Amino acid sequence: MTEIHCHTCGGFITDPTTVSHRLPDGTVVVAAPHTGLCGCAPAIIYGPPAGHMSWPGLPRAIVPASRT
Repeated sequence: MTEIHCHTCGGFITDPTTVSHRLPDGTVVVAAPHTGLCGCAPAIIYGPPAGHMSWPGLPRAIVPASRT
């Protein structure tokens, strides 16, 4: 299983269902991961939730139609 660390405190997140996914702004400084537990409520991770293919607002790829 992949370890998930809070971007605010750097602690290990034991319950991924309590995570708040956010888009980073220019002032975000991500904490260095460590072996302690996260005590944040909610734990914050910058980026899309697992399983999402793209972020809102990203331009869509233009794929030309195939010639068959």
